Amino acid sequence: MVKPMVNELRQKLLDAGASEVGFSRVVPPAEYKDLSYAVSICVHLSDAVLDTVAQGPTHTYFHHYRTVNAHLDRLALMAGLFLESRGGRYVSVPASQSIEGLSGLFSHKQAAVAAGLGVIGRSALFLSNVYGPRVRLVTVLTDLDVSAGFLPISTESPCEGCSVCVKACPAMAISGAAYGEGGNSILDRQACSSHMKQAYQRIGRGAVCGICISVCPAGKKNCYKK
Repeated sequence: MVKPMVNELRQKLLDAGASEVGFSRVVPPAEYKDLSYAVSICVHLSDAVLDTVAQGPTHTYFHHYRTVNAHLDRLALMAGLFLESRGGRYVSVPASQSIEGLSGLFSHKQAAVAAGLGVIGRSALFLSNVYGPRVRLVTVLTDLDVSAGFLPISTESPCEGCSVCVKACPAMAISGAAYGEGGNSILDRQACSSHMKQAYQRIGRGAVCGICISVCPAGKKNCYKK
C-alpha cells in the first residue's frame, strides 16, 4: 500500500475516534497465514474514570471498558472495509475475546509494539508512548502491504526503577521482572483472574480490575508526550 493510501487510512481512523494508529508486519495465526501485515488501533481511556480505580474497579469503569471495546471493533471494521476496497483481504481481531481461557486469537500488544506505538511493561500491559497503559487496542490483519506506514520500534521503557504496579496489585500477580527477562512469568494470569472473580464479582462478574492501569506513573497526564 503506497504511503498516501496508508496516510488516508490513518486519518480516517483518527477522524473516527482512534487515538493512535500504527502499521507492522507480524506472524499471524495459522488459519490466517497469508495475512502477515497488521493495523494497530489504539483508543485512550478516560482519565476521569481511571483515576477512580486506584482501589478497585467501579461500575462506571466496567461500562467504559465495554464501550471502548465496542468502539474499537467498529474502527477495526472500518479499517478492514477500507483495506478490502483497495484490493486486500482482512480479519478484524476482536478487541476483547478469550479463547480457551486467558488467551485471544492474536496479541494486540505485540502488534502495537511492532508498530512502534509503545512497549510492554512490568505489569504485562501495553504502555503507549503517549498514554502509558491507559489505552485499549484492536488489530486488523491483512495481506495488503502497509509497510509504507512502518515506524521505528520503541526501545525505552518507563518501567525502569519503578515498582508501583507491583506494590499495588491486590492479587500479588506481578513479579516485578522486566518484560523479556521474566518470560511469561512476569504476570501470574491465573492469580489475576481468580482475584478479580472473587473480589469484584459484583462488577461485571469479576471481569475487570484496572488498578495497575490506574496507578501507573506512565499514564499520568503530565507524562503525555504529545
